[in-house]
Amino acid sequence: MNTLFQRIPTTEGVRKVGPGEGEKFDIAGAHLTWKAKGEDTGYAFSICEQTLAPGEGVPLHSHASAEAFYVLSGAADFFRLVDGEEDWIRCEGGGLMILPPNSLHAFYNKTPEPCRLLGISTPFHQGFFDAVASVDKNKPFASLPFPEAMRLVALIGAQHNFYFAPVDVSKPVASANRAQKKGVNHV
Repeated sequence: MNTLFQRIPTTEGVRKVGPGEGEKFDIAGAHLTWKAKGEDTGYAFSICEQTLAPGEGVPLHSHASAEAFYVLSGAADFFRLVDGEEDWIRCEGGGLMILPPNSLHAFYNKTPEPCRLLGISTPFHQGFFDAVASVDKNKPFASLPFPEAMRLVALIGAQHNFYFAPVDVSKPVASANRAQKKGVNHV
């Protein structure tokens, strides 16, 4: 071995996570595959691949961790607030959405094609999903009516600084939806 490698402080463990590999988890319209969890990254970040079928999405919520979504394929429409008003912005393949801590947001696949996203956040954010997965093992959320599943998810979320708003933004409201007035923004 090169003597230079013997003098440089290193850590072993470099590894590849291939297509289709990773820890899978489904909850309330979100289909996740963890590609890297906090314990894999020295607790610096976590990465998950998320698939949204047409019509699926993640309801309105906020959390203390920053988050970014890189769209691998398809398109997702993201809800955000701009000057206190609703706004939707479409993010297509190759686009990146950056969500600061505590930003109120939701996202849905409003297209006829599947959407794949790469979500990047913190291990604190991952902790919420780990807690939901733990409860899901004992009482699968898929066996519950959607409102009941979301009630349980919201209770778990409150313990992890996640807050789910009791408002369904997946269907536009004509009087309040800026995107409907101005057209959907694209990135």
